[in-house]
Amino acid sequence: MNALLRGVCFVALLSLVTSCAKPVDYSTGTGRILFPFQGVPMAKIRLTAVDPKSLKLKGYDEIRIHAYTVKVSPSYTARGYLFEGPKTAETRTGNRILFGHWLGGVANFDSNEREFFAEAAEYAKEGNVCAIPVGNYPWMTSPTGTAEDIPLVITQVNDYRIGLNLLFSRAGKRSTKAMVISHDYGAMFGILTAVADRRVGAAVIMAPVSRFYQWNRILRSIPEGKVMDAYRAAMLPYDPISLIGELSIPILFQYAETDQYVSKTDADALMNAATSAAKDERRYHASHAITQNAEANADRRAWVEKILSEWNAQSAAE
Repeated sequence: MNALLRGVCFVALLSLVTSCAKPVDYSTGTGRILFPFQGVPMAKIRLTAVDPKSLKLKGYDEIRIHAYTVKVSPSYTARGYLFEGPKTAETRTGNRILFGHWLGGVANFDSNEREFFAEAAEYAKEGNVCAIPVGNYPWMTSPTGTAEDIPLVITQVNDYRIGLNLLFSRAGKRSTKAMVISHDYGAMFGILTAVADRRVGAAVIMAPVSRFYQWNRILRSIPEGKVMDAYRAAMLPYDPISLIGELSIPILFQYAETDQYVSKTDADALMNAATSAAKDERRYHASHAITQNAEANADRRAWVEKILSEWNAQSAAE
């Protein structure tokens, strides 16, 4: 082997090693600044098979469900659920969908990750791949009402991005975009994840507030005056209303006309802050539990199917 050939082989090998050691960074400019994400080696993700019946899902015996855990640090483990279709469906669609659930609840209705189990199962049955992060902040870890909430917000966005990594690691049709379907606090983090990660290609945003302090003060008593003012100022750069204007992706907003937790003024403020030419704003005669509203569910399904069909057509043309 002559010197030139050896040199070419060495450079090729070096490039291969470097690409393996340094996963592709899908961060946007804002993502690198506000939501630094180191990524997690796929070897750290642990999958445990789950029987659909144990999740109270009937008629979905053919889909595959796994609970996933990722040891992010000695003190933090990201958790969630992965839904996949039958193996025969892997090459049929294979679109990626990330769900973000709410924090709240009404009688006889789960307000945790179970909120989207049936919806994820239905999409998986059609051959799509879905992930539902369980979430830590503020579901498990309550707000502090201080600037200490900032690293908790960053960690939760990273939790959702781990879900994206898992989605894109699965077998099936190669896809470069993910759909986010999210509600309540999940919608707030859905917005931040879309701002931070360029793999998010479209988002359904259901009934969030525009700023973290609005709901965090319900979960944690925060004194009015200087303490509240300092908290608002600290969280402002991370509030959805401060960042949603950066998104140019298709966005479906779904709000309730009789929402006990979100005022029309605040909903309007967030939607007005969104500058995407592809945004769609819809309101329903419903409560904050908007995923229980048949009209909202039908609209969301039709909108998502339209976007996924467009992606499939684009992929087929490439």
